[in-house]
Amino acid sequence: MLIQKQFLQHTNTKQWFWVLTIVTSLLLGLGIGQIVRFQEATAESQEEVLPELTAELDALKAEHEKIQAKWQSELLAQIIPTLTDEPNAVKRQFVDFLEEIGNPGMAALAVMIHDPAKSVRKKAADTLGGIGERERKAGRNYDAAAIGLAMALKDDSDDVFREAVAELGDVRPTSAESLAVVVPALIAVQTKGSSSTRDDVLDILGEIGEDLAKNGQSTDIIRDALIVGLNDNSTKVRTNAITELSDIRAASAETFTALIGVLSDDAKSVRARAEDVLIKLGRSHAVSITPLLASALTNNPSATTRGHVVDVLGEIGEALLKRGESDEIVVKPLLVALQDSAADVRRNAADELGEMRAKSPDAITALTQALEDTSKKVRSAAQKAIRRIEAAK
Repeated sequence: MLIQKQFLQHTNTKQWFWVLTIVTSLLLGLGIGQIVRFQEATAESQEEVLPELTAELDALKAEHEKIQAKWQSELLAQIIPTLTDEPNAVKRQFVDFLEEIGNPGMAALAVMIHDPAKSVRKKAADTLGGIGERERKAGRNYDAAAIGLAMALKDDSDDVFREAVAELGDVRPTSAESLAVVVPALIAVQTKGSSSTRDDVLDILGEIGEDLAKNGQSTDIIRDALIVGLNDNSTKVRTNAITELSDIRAASAETFTALIGVLSDDAKSVRARAEDVLIKLGRSHAVSITPLLASALTNNPSATTRGHVVDVLGEIGEALLKRGESDEIVVKPLLVALQDSAADVRRNAADELGEMRAKSPDAITALTQALEDTSKKVRSAAQKAIRRIEAAK
């Protein structure tokens, strides 16, 4: 009642209708609650005799609370049209009132996300995010908050849009119902706004993807969105897209193909990050990634890219040998690289064969031939690799 009195002091008589409606609803809820508490007390006195009655009353109480929250939520949402002609200050005060109410106020806040006034929409998004985060941490349903914020992503105001993105970072959807709305909404705006905001959108998608992966659910839609992020004009966003692909463990042909393409990125830092993630994912998926890497060695015109591919192959080869598996699948493309037109790629291939202590007899044969290479640095790398392999034997 204190909340209502405080709010009432700042409103005009036109709003008596919905204020009284709220009071009535809360009193009705209190009355029903008293009945339930009386039933609980009766059950406690008979608990030793009729324990099943206590369980039934607990279920009744839970159902009552669920129904009460539902009609309170619907009632509050119906009040919004009565505020149409009210000043924006009054609407913002109503948002404060809804914040105090908490969970039952989420549906009304979701309606206020569409208010004509930008200041009201932004405040509604901020408040909806705060309530949603609290409900999420408490383990309660917060679908209304997540879905409402997803709707705010369509806002024409950049301020409201950024507010919605920021709040969704704390209100990550987990239910099928909210995911069906939030994920497509995020994907639709992943190229909108500043690079910082686009980066935040990828963060949210990545976090959702991690949750899906932990629950054994498909992350394909998230993976595809992150792959789109690899083409962003911001170095930071592209790097983040690579990191998120790693975090959701998207070890698929689509991911590998996209990341191999990133090895030709203009930014050295992006290329390096792509190489790291290809190594991380490829170590446990050698069979599926190696053919794609081998294809890049023969088809990619960039010597820089081919050099990165050789690095990845060498790391995967080392992982195979450490697990006691055959390195043949990796040695074959490395021997192709040992014949590359670029001396730096040939040298790199020799280095990787030596680093992994290749066990394939073909490796020694090819390295011996490389001792006659036209490049001194290739001959030196081949000689060093042969010594390493022989020492390992």
